[in-house]
Amino acid sequence: MKEKKKANLFVRFSSAGIQMAILIIVGALGGQYLDEKSRNEKPIYTIIFSLFAVAIGLYLIIKEVLNITKED
Repeated sequence: MKEKKKANLFVRFSSAGIQMAILIIVGALGGQYLDEKSRNEKPIYTIIFSLFAVAIGLYLIIKEVLNITKED
């Protein structure tokens, strides 16, 4: 039973990490696209969107950790 619980935690955390990585990649690519469209000298949109994606990713991971601790 303990092994199954450990495997379940591994799957939940790895999926949260993958989700965060996808969010950051999409944010960075979206920001890059907007920077190219608006012809900015500095990558303002890329920075803003990347940081916003990191914040959302951290929020989702913290939320998942809190859900796991409530279950125990």
